[in-house]
Formats: sequence, structure tokens, C-alpha cells
Amino acid sequence: MKYITDLIEKIEGKGHELFWYGSASSDEILELEKLVGVNLSTSFKSFLSQFGGGGVVESEISGIEENTASSDNGRSVYGDTLTCREDYSLPKYLVVIFFKDDEICWCLDSTDVNSEGEYAVVSYSLFERRIDNRIATSFSQFFMDYLELRAA
Repeated sequence: MKYITDLIEKIEGKGHELFWYGSASSDEILELEKLVGVNLSTSFKSFLSQFGGGGVVESEISGIEENTASSDNGRSVYGDTLTCREDYSLPKYLVVIFFKDDEICWCLDSTDVNSEGEYAVVSYSLFERRIDNRIATSFSQFFMDYLELRAA
């Protein structure tokens, strides 16, 4: 946790504005799982519990806004997943964690599980309507890469 805190401070020190949604309760995380029809990975649930979502402004990680899983605003896991399922044929086993400008869609892939039971993070091509790249083997790896890239 100290390493994450240090990275966040370094990002802020570079002049980047950070915004976090605020911690999500376990009840709302369970509600989100019901809404998207996927049991979320442990590291993503931990992120939601601690931060709720967010990050560097204009590049926020989707989350649970105002501790309300059913919020379908942009930048919410439920809203982004619903939009991508309806507009871009996103398969039911994918859950959106980053969606930007109707161009970038990164998801947890509940069918691609590592030895620790964590889901891979994949890029879903909205235009080709298929997974086109594996970004990380877990959400925790993705989050560290996200922070380290912005702190560099």
C-alpha cells in the first residue's frame, strides 16, 4: 500500500489532477456483481473498496460512483459495461473497467483466470467487436502499470 501511496503522491507532484470516487461498500460491490452478472476479481473488489474508482482526471478507471452500484453514469462500471454491451456487442463475460471516447475499452475477462484466481485485463476492439490484446494478467498488475506510467 505504501508503494501505491508514493506513486499517487508522485503523480500529484507532477501536476496531474487525481479524483477518486470514494470507497464502495461490500454491499454495493455485491450489487455490482449482480448487475453485471460476473463475480469480480479480488484485486478489483479491493480497489473498489478502497478508491471506488477514478484516478487521473480524463483517464479515470471505471468504478462505483457515490457508493451506488446501479449508477449508469459514464465512468461507472455498470454504466460503461451496459453501454458497451448494448452498443458494441460486448460479451457478458467481460466487465468494463476503462472506457474512453467510444474508442478505448478495457475489461476484466472472467474467462481468462490466472493461478491466483485473478482475471486478465484485456482490450476490446469496439469496431471489430472482439478482444484484441491482453493488457495485464490481473487488475492489480493493471493498476500498478496505470500508476507507474503516470508517475514516470
